[in-house]
Amino acid sequence: MLEKLALQKKFITDAQCAQAMEACRNAANLDLALKNYFEKEKILTDKQMKALLASYTALKTIQKNQVFGNCAVDLGIVSKEQFLGEMTRQTNKLAGKKQPELICKIWIQDQTLNQEQYQEIIQQLQRKQAPLGTARPSKSVADPGPQQTDFSLDSELDCGLVLNVDASGMTAFIRKTDTFKDTVTAAEIIEQLEDNGITYGLVKSSEVEKFIDSSGFRTKPFRVARGAAPVPGKDARIEYFFETDHLKAGGIDEDGNIDFKDRGPIPWVKKGSLLAKKFPMIEAAEGRNIFDQVLDVPGVADRALKYGTGVTRSSDGLRLYAEINGTPTLDRSNKIQVSHAFTVPNDVNFETGHIDYDGDIVIKGSLKAGFKAVGHVVRVDTVDGGEIRATGDVTVLNGMIGGSVYARGNVSIRFVQNSTIYCLGNLTVDKEILDSRIIASGAVIIKKGEIISSDITCNKGLFTQHLGTEKSVPNTITFGVDTFTARELKNIHDRIEHAMDGQEYIHEKLASLSEELSRETKNTLRLVHEIDRARHENFLLSKNQEDPTARGFKSQVQVNSRLLVRLDKELNHLLDRIEKKKKQREEFETELSRLEITLEKLRSEQSNFTRWQQRNPGVAQAVVSGQVIQGTMINGPDASMEILEVKNNVKIFQTLVTKDEDTVLGIDIVDNTRRK
Repeated sequence: MLEKLALQKKFITDAQCAQAMEACRNAANLDLALKNYFEKEKILTDKQMKALLASYTALKTIQKNQVFGNCAVDLGIVSKEQFLGEMTRQTNKLAGKKQPELICKIWIQDQTLNQEQYQEIIQQLQRKQAPLGTARPSKSVADPGPQQTDFSLDSELDCGLVLNVDASGMTAFIRKTDTFKDTVTAAEIIEQLEDNGITYGLVKSSEVEKFIDSSGFRTKPFRVARGAAPVPGKDARIEYFFETDHLKAGGIDEDGNIDFKDRGPIPWVKKGSLLAKKFPMIEAAEGRNIFDQVLDVPGVADRALKYGTGVTRSSDGLRLYAEINGTPTLDRSNKIQVSHAFTVPNDVNFETGHIDYDGDIVIKGSLKAGFKAVGHVVRVDTVDGGEIRATGDVTVLNGMIGGSVYARGNVSIRFVQNSTIYCLGNLTVDKEILDSRIIASGAVIIKKGEIISSDITCNKGLFTQHLGTEKSVPNTITFGVDTFTARELKNIHDRIEHAMDGQEYIHEKLASLSEELSRETKNTLRLVHEIDRARHENFLLSKNQEDPTARGFKSQVQVNSRLLVRLDKELNHLLDRIEKKKKQREEFETELSRLEITLEKLRSEQSNFTRWQQRNPGVAQAVVSGQVIQGTMINGPDASMEILEVKNNVKIFQTLVTKDEDTVLGIDIVDNTRRK
C-alpha cells in the first residue's frame, strides 16, 4: 500500500518505485522496509513522509474497520445499517482530511458492544486470519523442536551448484558456479537436494538433465523444487433477498432532518419470490512445502438454511422461496417465515416507527399520536392519536381518540372521539361519535349510542339511537351525498392533469434534445472529415519530403499537426456532450414510460370510482330510534332543514313536499311509532 500511495501522490517516479520494490523484495514486512528505504535513501522529504504515513494510517484504519464491522454483522451483533452508517461517517472524516477512528472503540464507548461481544468478534477474526503456512511434519517425530517459520537457505553444494531456498520454504533454486562440472548426473544432484531435506515437489530427472546440458543458469537460477500452497476454504454463507432488519434509525425528511418516526418500509414479498440462497462451504486443502511438511489451513464452518411456515425449499436445498404473499421475517435463530399479515405485538410508537406494509396489518396495542399505519386491511386495538390509511377494511377493537382513518372499505369501531374518518364503505360504531367529522360513501350506523357535536356526511343514510344531547353543540347531518367519491375523483383528475403536464414537458425536452443531437452529430462528421484531410495531407508531404521542389513541407506538417491536436480535442469534447445528451434522453424516456404507467393506473382508478358512483345512488334519509335534539341541521342533496323542536323515534328524509301550493324537494320527518 505504501508504494501505491507514494505513486498516487506523485512523491516518487515509477523508476524509483521499481528500485525500492526490488531492494525490499525479500522483506518480511514490505511496508516497513519501504518506509526505512525511503528514509535511508532520502527519496522523500520529512513533510512528504508525514503526509504519506498519515494517509497510510488512515487507510489502514478504514481497512481494519471494514474487517471488524463485517465480522460483527456476520455474527449478528450489529445490524448492516449500523455498520454502513459508521463506515460512512469514518469515510467522510477521511474525505475531510481528518484521521478516522477505529469503530471497535466507538462501539464500546457508546455501548453498542459490550466486552463479551467484543471478545467474540476478536476471537472470530483470529480464527479467520490464522496465518497460512504454519508447518508441521508429515511424519511423526520423536522429539519435535519448535515450529520453523524461516526456511531461508543459501549454500554451495559439492557438485558446484548454489542452492537457494526462500524464507517460506516453498521454492528451491539452483545455479551453476565456475566449479560446476557437466559430468555430474541428475541422480547425484537430486541426492544432494534430499540431503538438504528437500524431498517434495522436485522436478523430474529429465528436467535436471536438461539443466546440466544447458550452457546457461550461471546467473539465472533454475527452479528445482516447488511446494504446494495451501488452499483456504470458505465458510458457508447465506444471502437474504429481503430486508432482514427494516427498523432503521430514521428516514431523512425534505429539509434534511432525521424523521425518527420513519423507520423504513416493511418488507413484503409475492408468492414464489426468492427469499434466501445458501452458498455451500468450500473445504480447505492442506499444502506442503519442499521439505514435505504439511501447511495447515483454518477449518471452515457450515450454516443451516432454516425455514418455517409460508416458505418452501428448492430441490437442491440451497434456496428458499415464499409459499404465499406476505411479510418475510428472520428470527433470532435465523429461521425464515412468511405471514399473510404483518403483526405488531405491542404499540406503534418510536420503537416501531410508522407501519407501511403492502398487505394486512394487525396491531395488538395502540397506534400512538404522530404515527401511521398504512396497509390493506388494518386491525388495531386502540387508536390514540394515530393515523390509518387502508385500501381495504379497518377494524378498531376499542375506541379512537384524536385519530384519523382513511379507508377504501368498511370501518368498524367501538367509539369515536375528536377524530376524522373517511371511508368508501359503511362506518359501524358500537357506542357514540363525539366531536368528530365523518365522510362515508356508505351508511353510518351507531348501534347503541349517540352522535354528539359532530359533522356527518353519508351517502347511504344514517342510523343511530340519539342525535345530539341537550347540553351539546348541535350536529350537522348530510345524507344522500357521496362526498368521499367526489373528493377521490377530484384528486385523481388533478393527478392525471399533473402527469399529462409532465408528459408534455418531457416531449418538449426530447424534441429539443433530438435537434441538438442531430446538429452535434453533423458537427462530428465535419470534424472527422477535417481530421482525415489533415492526416492525408501530412501523409502526402512525408512521401514528397525528398523532392527539392517541395519547399517548406516541414512547416506545413507542423501546422497540420497542431491543427490535428486542436481538432482531436474539439472532437472529444463534442463526443462527450453527445454522450451526456444521449444519457439525458434515456432518463427522459424512462420517466416518460413511468408516467404512462401511472396514467394508465389513474385512469383505471378513475373508471372504477365512476362506476361505483353510478351503481351506488344516494339514500337521503336518517333513522333515529331515540331523540333528535333541537338545533340539529339536516342537509339532503337538494334541501336543508333545522330541527326546531325535539323529535323522538323518527325517520328524516328528502322528498317532494308542498310549499306555498307548489311541490318542491324538501326535508320531511315521519314518526316511526305511528308508522308501526
